[in-house]
Amino acid sequence: MKVVNTVYTYGYSEDEVRHLAKRLKYNVKRLKLTLVCLPLFGDGLMEIYDYKQFQQKFYKDIKKEVVVLGFAPDRGGAQEIVLSITQDLYDADCNFDVKKFFGI
Repeated sequence: MKVVNTVYTYGYSEDEVRHLAKRLKYNVKRLKLTLVCLPLFGDGLMEIYDYKQFQQKFYKDIKKEVVVLGFAPDRGGAQEIVLSITQDLYDADCNFDVKKFFGI
């Protein structure tokens, strides 16, 4: 799991963000997070997942790396992150190219 350098968050302090990003990088279990990621299968701009989903065998067997754009404690916070990223994409005039915007 890869976390982008300019990760968007909702409801966390700076210290918590660094700590959680490190835990995500090493796939630590028992995190109660909702993640905003690049689409795993190429459709759409972003996807929202509960972190627990990535602990299932199906996602562990996928060879494609999960790229985390943001995280929040709940789905509502993740939706706010998606709105924020979308607005920033619009303001940056990146033609809604999420990978280009994050430098991936």
